[in-house]
Amino acid sequence: MMKKVVVLSIVIMLFGSRGFTQIQLTQYFLDETLYNPAFAGANDAICANSYIRDQWIGLTDVNGNKVSPVSGTFNLHAPLYNLNSGIGMNVIYDKAGFEQDLGIKMNYSYFMPLNNDNSKFGLGLGVSLLNKSIDFSQFILQQPNDPVFQTTQKESGIIPDIDFGIQYQDYKKMSFGISVNHALESSANIGSIRYAQKRSFYLTGSYFVKLLDERYNILYLVPSFLIKSNVKNFQADINARVEYKNMYWVGVSWRYQDAAAVLAGFSVKGFRIGASYDLTTSYLSRATRGSVEFFVGYCHTIGPKFKKNCNYNTRYL
Repeated sequence: MMKKVVVLSIVIMLFGSRGFTQIQLTQYFLDETLYNPAFAGANDAICANSYIRDQWIGLTDVNGNKVSPVSGTFNLHAPLYNLNSGIGMNVIYDKAGFEQDLGIKMNYSYFMPLNNDNSKFGLGLGVSLLNKSIDFSQFILQQPNDPVFQTTQKESGIIPDIDFGIQYQDYKKMSFGISVNHALESSANIGSIRYAQKRSFYLTGSYFVKLLDERYNILYLVPSFLIKSNVKNFQADINARVEYKNMYWVGVSWRYQDAAAVLAGFSVKGFRIGASYDLTTSYLSRATRGSVEFFVGYCHTIGPKFKKNCNYNTRYL
């Protein structure tokens, strides 16, 4: 059986280019709870959403073994009207080379009432646990006596942390959010390595421009953005899509120093299905055929329960 090995420089390239603490998503606008806990329950619906992404397809090590990152998420969130709140959960899987992450995050949001019934402002808190593992047996070292890589087995560690966020949205007009992920920068020993989560900041926004409104034919142009920074690194996604009848969308996206993408999807009876393809524009374009991402979600709309007012008449007591 061919022994799975990877040249250290390839691993450094993989991990270094993914310097942010959350997985990369092109269709981020379909569920923003992954980046910002304040969006939990904001859709006035019970929502279950899932992403799967194969990034940098075709990227292999010197022996032809697949080392390109593969990511998946399952997100569940719902409003709690009696508490002006929302709750949610994110389960995240990410594998890059011989590093693997499995994380869970519980989200809570509190919504402040505004004069406009279609708009809301929210504060969010997320509490997370990350199980990170590294298979050191797959490394080939140029310096065999390197003390950092003396272990030859799979090692793992559990890392707790917290996220904070705020958001404002006005239905079919605009939305805005800012959050900090892994605020504590918690760490754990994995083999001989002290691995620390890097505090990252996320800024999201979208604006709905109505192009057509004729009875059942409603057409929107929706520019949006996702900006990420961990102070040392910066990345921005600029997106523009067209939405028709609140059922279909198609668009394009550009990620700074990384990729250009096309995306499309549709919604029917509460179900949403989307797909995107990224064409790599960085130096990795020589080694990869791009990235693909799929989204499947379902939302069941619910509303607050109104208490009936009874007007009593003493004649009927």
